[in-house]
Amino acid sequence: MENLIQLKLKKIRKRMQEEKIDAWLVLSSDYHNSEYVGQYFKCREYISGFTGSAGSILIFQDEAGLWTDGRYFLQAEKELEGSGIRLFRNGEDHVPELEEYLAEKLQKQSLFGVDGRTISISAYRKLKKKLNRKQIGIRLDADLVGDIWQERPKMSCQPVWELELCYAGVSRKEKIELIRTKMHREGADYTIISSLEDIAWTLNIRGNDIACTPVAISYLIIEKTNVLWFVQMEAVDHSLQKKLNGDGIILHNYHEISNFLLEKKDDQTLYLDPDRTNMSIYQMLTKRKDVYREILEGKNLTLVEKAVKNKTEIQNMRLAHIKDAVACIKFIYWLKKQVNGNPENQKDLQQGTAMHIREEGRRTGWVTEISAAEKLEEFRAAQKHYLGPSFDTIVGYAHHGAIVHYHALPETDLPLKAENLVLIDSGGHYLEGTTDITRTIALGKLTREQKHCYTLVLKGNLRLAAAKFRYGCTGIGLDCLARQALWKEGMDYEHGTGHGVGYLLSVHEGPNSFRRMVSGGREECMKLEPGMITSDEPGVYLPGKFGIRLENLIVCTELEKNEFGRFLGFETLTLVPFERDAILVEELEAWEKEWLNRYHADIIKKVGKYLETDELSWLKEVTAEI
Repeated sequence: MENLIQLKLKKIRKRMQEEKIDAWLVLSSDYHNSEYVGQYFKCREYISGFTGSAGSILIFQDEAGLWTDGRYFLQAEKELEGSGIRLFRNGEDHVPELEEYLAEKLQKQSLFGVDGRTISISAYRKLKKKLNRKQIGIRLDADLVGDIWQERPKMSCQPVWELELCYAGVSRKEKIELIRTKMHREGADYTIISSLEDIAWTLNIRGNDIACTPVAISYLIIEKTNVLWFVQMEAVDHSLQKKLNGDGIILHNYHEISNFLLEKKDDQTLYLDPDRTNMSIYQMLTKRKDVYREILEGKNLTLVEKAVKNKTEIQNMRLAHIKDAVACIKFIYWLKKQVNGNPENQKDLQQGTAMHIREEGRRTGWVTEISAAEKLEEFRAAQKHYLGPSFDTIVGYAHHGAIVHYHALPETDLPLKAENLVLIDSGGHYLEGTTDITRTIALGKLTREQKHCYTLVLKGNLRLAAAKFRYGCTGIGLDCLARQALWKEGMDYEHGTGHGVGYLLSVHEGPNSFRRMVSGGREECMKLEPGMITSDEPGVYLPGKFGIRLENLIVCTELEKNEFGRFLGFETLTLVPFERDAILVEELEAWEKEWLNRYHADIIKKVGKYLETDELSWLKEVTAEI
């Protein structure tokens, strides 16, 4: 008997036959190549059942395959079970790239298709280069999933609001002039910005069209004299429209972007980012044969300025992390008291289904993965200026912690017992900025193996946080610091060590990151600049046992300039203690103990005054000098 996913694939294949398309690609992205997308754009999730944020599904008449990265291997394996969709683990030996597999599978002069609004110019060119060898045609003007998705949600149109100058630090007029200066240097007359985060940053506005990323669906065109914002007009109230108009910004309806580009008759030079601009936009720009339009390409002109936080943003981010620390410390204190303080209940929790345990847990006060995430959200919501989570909280107890981006469901919701480790990765948006923190918490007594692994991950976190390096270094150059202790033990982790973090924007923001150089690849990684905020999150995952990840946010700072050059380092923003009960102190070097003691003393100084008496007493105990 066919399941729901198989029935959907059957319908897609019928549409492919009708359109004479031999292979159809469904991507995870929206029309702006966003990392996370609104419900309207979740075509890949709808057709495959895979709920991870990254992945692409390739559909043929006789098979289908899903490509995703190491964060989602275990999750995809479980969610694709019974669907008939084959999992391709990106980056593993002997696993072909999607483009290679597609070109090999299709016959000469076949027809391939993808919704042109969801594929970037860069991704399209990579595909086309492979397919040209066999003269394979490409269709970009269809949306086959949309054709069969009868109950598809409407495109989000949430209210847009203004981020005041006391939070943004720089006015939108200044930012626009900065972009125009860069346009002039590039020799461009105008630029089109498709990235929702870059538009929000430029205009000092925020929205709620994507869960956990406060942006508004729109396009922005900046010319030498005009600024045109293509947005869902009903989302912008009259008073904000008036303020934007006063700053020289003309509003148009979101869908008018097509007509504007098709009808634009001038011969001006355009600048765009091929990684963030979709192929449908590109086709509109090049469709008219009677207009010569030179197109310059490069990274968005906002990219570095958005990543390098100004003084106001950095000071606000420090405040956001104090608030977040209060919430997290209160939560950890509550969790340990709740779980470790009820030994009799732990015996009962071993019986019954996960759904039953969760229902009983709500009634009796027992804690499960889902209820723990909900409780942490309660503590954050109590903080002033809290706006919501910066991503869906991950709570992985015991063996679930080994699934890098595990997401608890009612049928998988484990109770937290007074034994083993629980990994909690979470973050929040405040008017003062965005946070992202992972702590692995000890519940009950741990084994020596668990403590040893925790200590190795901690050493990696501290070594990166304490780095001093010469200006010009990239995250690729520093990544090994976080992995060194694990490598010595023949261990590693299959995700990057760190990602840039936006200011009340995407929790994953480029161009700064810490990651390995991919074998045989040409990795782009921009040098680190003072003001860039990046996560520091090494980990280790033992399938079937436990997972450990320790994440702080760190801001790049100036340290000194001498005859040898300019040296930079990091200031740690996150202010939540590490797990004393999980550290093998004898495995730490003297400087690591000193760093840890200073860090914990800083937490007491900055966060202690916001805690209740019993919470503060506990905090002093778990941050005492080692």
